[in-house]
Amino acid sequence: MKIFKRILKTIFILAIMGIVYSFFFSIYENLKINSMIKDFKSRADATPVNEITLKGVNGVTYIRRYYEVPRETSHELNDNNNVFYDDEKMKLGIDGDIFVNRKSPFKDIPVIHQFVSFYYGGHSSIITYEDDHAKFIEALGFPDDDETLLDYIFSDGEPDNGLSSHIIKSSFNSWQTPHSNHEYYNMFYRDKYIGLRPTNPFLEYDNSDELYNEYKQTAISRGEERVENNAIYNFLFFLNMQNKYYCSDLMSRIYEEAYEAVMNNNDEYRSKGYAKRMNDDGFITSIQDLILSKETFMTFYVEINEEIIDGKSVIVENIYYLEDVK
Repeated sequence: MKIFKRILKTIFILAIMGIVYSFFFSIYENLKINSMIKDFKSRADATPVNEITLKGVNGVTYIRRYYEVPRETSHELNDNNNVFYDDEKMKLGIDGDIFVNRKSPFKDIPVIHQFVSFYYGGHSSIITYEDDHAKFIEALGFPDDDETLLDYIFSDGEPDNGLSSHIIKSSFNSWQTPHSNHEYYNMFYRDKYIGLRPTNPFLEYDNSDELYNEYKQTAISRGEERVENNAIYNFLFFLNMQNKYYCSDLMSRIYEEAYEAVMNNNDEYRSKGYAKRMNDDGFITSIQDLILSKETFMTFYVEINEEIIDGKSVIVENIYYLEDVK
């Protein structure tokens, strides 16, 4: 009996230590990200390089301001691509970029919203273009009304699973397109979000740019493969991962597979657990992990604010982006 009590006591102490450690580690991660964002913004001139007025929803217009951020870090200087897809700078992000935000989708559920945002962040998706139209590959965790979480937990995730909450390829740009959805912030999906670009792991090769583009396109192809296979959302996160994914987990795993395919010529490799790439701690891949990873760097930061202009409240979309290279 005494041995049993000692075991329970040890487990309890270890659990408390784990909770304390994860709490302070999450504080560290969030403070570091806040510092990254502050530094990124501070490098831009206080005066925007351009300002335009755009149509919002329900007849409401909003202002978009562009702030150019000088390239300074080695990853930024080694990158030979612009941040915008088009010269007019209306299409944010290029093939292979990852969009992330740090706020959970549960903004109307107190405590849960703060907890998820603090420990895991919000949502992520990877962008690709087809005929100059943006598409977003992402994992969504919103079952239909006639489905339960148990349906997903006990599903093997095989293509014929018949479940609705799975990996999709969407033509709707929820990040930049104003909408009247009640879950949105000032007509936008989130009031703050970040653009991440994978670092180039092929710089030592003569055909570095070619390999780098192949790396990003392979990651996109791996995401499309999950769409075709109806891979479902993983509500258990760290269990039964082979055919199930959540948003940030999907990003890291398809890029790990792309790395194996291009760098190690292992096209058959498929990630069956937590990826090591874009996930430096090797465990539950959070939005914070994607942002802080050594294998990504920030290319843009978007912040939505309300300002009083000429006595009226106006929504302002501020876009901070790395300066053009071509």
